[in-house]
Amino acid sequence: MIIKRLELHDFRNYKELIFEPKSAGVTVVIGDNGQGKTSLLEAIGFLATKKSFRGATKEAVIGYESGETVIRGNFESSHQRDILVETSMTKVGRDRFVVNKQPLSRVAEASRIIPVTIFAAHDIEVIRGAPSVRRDYMDQCVAMLFPRGSSIISSLEKVLRQRGVLLKQSGGVLTPDIGATLDVWDQQLSLYGSKLVELRRELLEMMGPYVTEAYRRISGKSEMVAMSYKCSWTGDLYRGLVDTRKDDLRRQANGIGPHRDELEIDLDTHPVRHNGSQGEQRTAAYALKVAFHALYRDTVGEDPILLLDDVFSELDFQRSEAILNSVSATQTILTTTGNIPEILEPTLKIHVKQGTLVDTVK
Repeated sequence: MIIKRLELHDFRNYKELIFEPKSAGVTVVIGDNGQGKTSLLEAIGFLATKKSFRGATKEAVIGYESGETVIRGNFESSHQRDILVETSMTKVGRDRFVVNKQPLSRVAEASRIIPVTIFAAHDIEVIRGAPSVRRDYMDQCVAMLFPRGSSIISSLEKVLRQRGVLLKQSGGVLTPDIGATLDVWDQQLSLYGSKLVELRRELLEMMGPYVTEAYRRISGKSEMVAMSYKCSWTGDLYRGLVDTRKDDLRRQANGIGPHRDELEIDLDTHPVRHNGSQGEQRTAAYALKVAFHALYRDTVGEDPILLLDDVFSELDFQRSEAILNSVSATQTILTTTGNIPEILEPTLKIHVKQGTLVDTVK
């Protein structure tokens, strides 16, 4: 997969922009902090996932003096299929997301249409952050890898929202009507929740060998990386929901389910989240990214676009070189304040200043 052209209208500090990276090889975007280089990668990420990898809200990315932002990207798959993706987001009103001029029924499906792998300095949070960060990571991978993944995730999210609203409306009181409605939502939560857990477990099983190999290559050490999935319940999920219903009513919030599960990552049997050094945690985080990139390529037969947001400032030369050697990509776009690893051999350098491409060096 490659991006041939990116157009931005009122996106962050870009009023109008046309960005045409090299179709093959490495495009390096150079600029000081705050000039807009990361925003280019963020915009591509929006077209692929409808989310900001920086965790920003849509209001934050819409130009200060504008009520709407438009992002448009021309992509080409490995089978020479042209794909036009466009999204418009407004501060007031409905957002729009279209692929080849057809509305996308589920935004989560975008990640299967435009696969990207994004490396950023905050990736370490997938290791040391809250359990929700690891759940989100698994679900992003599930949505990309499995055809039914995005549908299951969307259905489960809808059930959790509706069930949560019902619990708050109950005021903590279990009336016959509340009980009957909870029966319906619990059946749906059990159905979609069990399916998602099955896909998460399958993902981890498929990724296991890739993660260990990626960690070994990046760190230069032979530690074994083990990933284990921890459910927030035992036995049948529906039975568990019924058994904990009083607790949910008392708290007026959803209790057990895949939204409470945890991914544990061990390095030679020790939890890297608690016992790993910062270097080991960062290496483990990047190993997860390298591993899924390779798994996706081998399983789907498409190279995700590789986006690297100033990650080499946090790594020594050995790890930087190892990551670049471990990730195969048709197209790579990298941002930096100026330090470019020698191994890169960029095919295009672009300088960004105050939201403007000021010069290009080929």
